[in-house]
Amino acid sequence: MFAAVLAFAAAREGRSQPLNPAQGMNPWEKLKLGEYVQSVKFGGDMRLREDYYARRSPGKDDRGRQRFRLRLGADVTLPHYVRLGLRFASGTGEQVSTNQSMDNLSSQKGLWIDQAYLRWAPFLSDDGTVHLTGGRGPNPLWRTYSSDIVWDDDLNPEGLSEGVEWLLPGAGLTVFANALQMVVDEDANTPRNQWLFSQQAGAEVAVRPLNTRLRLSAAYHKWSDVNRGTLSQAATQEGNRRSGSVLSNRFGVAELTGELSTWIGAMPLSLQGTLIRNYSALKNVTPRARDGYQCGFILGRAKAWRSWEAAWFKKYSQSDSTVADVADSDFGDGGTNRQGHIFWVAYNPQQWLQVKAKYFTTKVIDNSLASAQNDMNRFQADISVKF
Repeated sequence: MFAAVLAFAAAREGRSQPLNPAQGMNPWEKLKLGEYVQSVKFGGDMRLREDYYARRSPGKDDRGRQRFRLRLGADVTLPHYVRLGLRFASGTGEQVSTNQSMDNLSSQKGLWIDQAYLRWAPFLSDDGTVHLTGGRGPNPLWRTYSSDIVWDDDLNPEGLSEGVEWLLPGAGLTVFANALQMVVDEDANTPRNQWLFSQQAGAEVAVRPLNTRLRLSAAYHKWSDVNRGTLSQAATQEGNRRSGSVLSNRFGVAELTGELSTWIGAMPLSLQGTLIRNYSALKNVTPRARDGYQCGFILGRAKAWRSWEAAWFKKYSQSDSTVADVADSDFGDGGTNRQGHIFWVAYNPQQWLQVKAKYFTTKVIDNSLASAQNDMNRFQADISVKF
């Protein structure tokens, strides 16, 4: 299609040069880039989802939705180790979701700025990497594939982040550290803006005779002044106690995360776990309800052609264990004050195509605390493609 457009343009200009690459000319050479652009990589993904809630609490109705997600992005390489990341996504503007429901008589749907950031990653050594990022970009903190008890996968923090990862060949060890300074909310009528400051340090060791890898990290997430006013977020999730729309508690969340990657014959196996505690929880906000954990396993890896995976996880997140508005939005109704199990299977008939079925069974931990009090089962069936 693109080559045909170029051919038509060439004919209009009276040129007769061949456009077939085999004849000595690549049609992509006609694409003009900025003077300082070294390369551009385009990509995206599309997902169709059936999302069904079976609410077990009395007087609560079940719900079924048909949804889609579309993401389109570009990575632009500039001089001096600078890279620009840009991505547009479907959704309704929520901080923890890019899903769009099919409704409103097929009214047109919008695209949002999902990512827009600059990253400087100078080359210092073959043994390691460093980077500095500013804007609205991907979460810089290392997490296991399943670890969404603190962060929803769709959250793209706005602010600054730094990271370093270094191999120590003599010790057979890789060490890393990450930091995030996220602008939570800025209000014109107050001199004290709300921020999140996160620090993380970790290490990875390979046990080569056993073909096993162990990666561990410790992190601390300090939310500054979040109980002085609203966060002005697009979506408010359940779980945290609030006075009006303002969080009642303080949040300084410590997080320990680990992953053991090994093999059972030719099948990869990943054992994963996360522990959290809100050490800044106020003593006069009772009960304190400040702890959470998530643990489980993934057998296989659905990524290559004709590959599959199966997984089970247990999750437990008390009401004020973390800030609910950035936690996983799919576990029950999303947020905190929930416990339950997660199961899924996924299969890739092609490398670019995946089908997946995921099942949640959840219940409220403490019905006396903030929640819609919905014990529920939830089922998601996905078909997704990457391009």
